[in-house]
Amino acid sequence: MKSSLYLQYLKEKQQYPGMSTANIAKMLNVSEAALAHARVGHDAQRLQVNALTLLTKLENIGLVKSTTANRYAIQQMIGRYKNQKYTPHGGIILNPRDLDLRLFLDKWDSIFVMREKDERQGEQQSIHFYDVEGNAVHSVSLTDESQHSHWQKLIEEYTSPDNPELLLQSLSPSQKNSIDINNAAQIEDEWRKMTDIHQFFRLLERHNVTRQQLFRVVADDLAYQVERGALLQILNAAHQQQNEIMIFVSNGACIQIFTGLIEQNVTQQKTIGEGWISVNNQRFTLQLHESAIAESWITRKPTKDGFVTSLELFAADGTQIAQLFGQRHEGQPEQSQWREQLSALPVKKDVAA
Repeated sequence: MKSSLYLQYLKEKQQYPGMSTANIAKMLNVSEAALAHARVGHDAQRLQVNALTLLTKLENIGLVKSTTANRYAIQQMIGRYKNQKYTPHGGIILNPRDLDLRLFLDKWDSIFVMREKDERQGEQQSIHFYDVEGNAVHSVSLTDESQHSHWQKLIEEYTSPDNPELLLQSLSPSQKNSIDINNAAQIEDEWRKMTDIHQFFRLLERHNVTRQQLFRVVADDLAYQVERGALLQILNAAHQQQNEIMIFVSNGACIQIFTGLIEQNVTQQKTIGEGWISVNNQRFTLQLHESAIAESWITRKPTKDGFVTSLELFAADGTQIAQLFGQRHEGQPEQSQWREQLSALPVKKDVAA
């Protein structure tokens, strides 16, 4: 029997062909996991397996398309789920210039298989992971080079005979501390004494503040704002000069990292009231909602190898849309090309002194 939600989904899909499932869920005012749940028995299957077990078995599938997205950016990479390492605190799939993920599995929850019809490629299958709030955190799709027989065996092994109700949680955002003059000086001093970029996360946790809160109170040599067009300018510069960069896209449960060259010209698409930037490499794509960028920050963090500089993009709701670095190996200083490209970005006019 078709549920009312599934019938609504079909209606919206017919009325807006090509619209993403995430946007349809938003229009219907339901979570993406709830919409996946409604599709079971039609074009979806529920998998009863924990994420860690399934991820480790994906190594046998070979070359697949991996997708990680937040509300404003979608990153896709064709690669392999090899070199996986897990701890009680999370996991790493470490393949620089290939599939490179950081996983926070305590936030992962339900898993579904989707079957989508494509006029050119026929039926496409993909596995979708959702978090405890019902948000999409990661997905895996078959490619022509995947081991399709291994995939089918994996699906058959874990397909659930029923479709239990989702037990979603609504997590309230944690209250952050305000920063006064006294603790701003202390935080800035701790920032300057860092010797590893990963110490920045512990700095945020220790003082229970957001990245943007910190950026606003430290000196300009550590963080300053640039104009919103900075992203397009930096991507074009990296393409023209052919220096490798790193692009991080995160949704809180998964971080997907691209490392490499921008192979083709960066493109812009305009729709009604919106603008998108697209990067289309042979095995990597990025789509980013440029109109949603509310703040763009250049930040400098000390390490034992010298300062590491990044471009960080934020939406109006505080979501970190993406973060970009110059590629470097540990033990080596940052690319001079990358620093020059960042220094050429125009400082935001209303904050420039």
